[in-house]
Amino acid sequence: MLKKSRKGIIRNLFRDVLESSEVEISVIEKYIDPAYIQKVDGVILDYHGFLEHMKKQKQVIDAMSVTFLSMVEESDTVFTNHIVAAKKKDGEELHVHVIAQFTLQDERLIACDELTRLISGNEEDQNIGSCH
Repeated sequence: MLKKSRKGIIRNLFRDVLESSEVEISVIEKYIDPAYIQKVDGVILDYHGFLEHMKKQKQVIDAMSVTFLSMVEESDTVFTNHIVAAKKKDGEELHVHVIAQFTLQDERLIACDELTRLISGNEEDQNIGSCH
């Protein structure tokens, strides 16, 4: 059986989970393992913390898009350098620069270690990558 490109899995995950306006558990389960651990700027979230993060983000964000500047795949790891552009429900916009290391197992995400930098937006949006 031919393995899926891990870069393709990450791209699809961003499209189907992060850029979606809804938190759909069945979609998240397709991409993210229940043993998932995410580290964002020193904040650690487990799978349930990630679900809460997604719900909180969807309460604040109206639309989001991701532009990948670069992606590198090696073994079970994908590194990305990307920009997140988001429009909040109050009409404000923000841009975040993200460097992330994703670890996949059996075509699902088991770990993410990322650093974020707010490029534009309010200071209150500084933790948009880890709020929950």
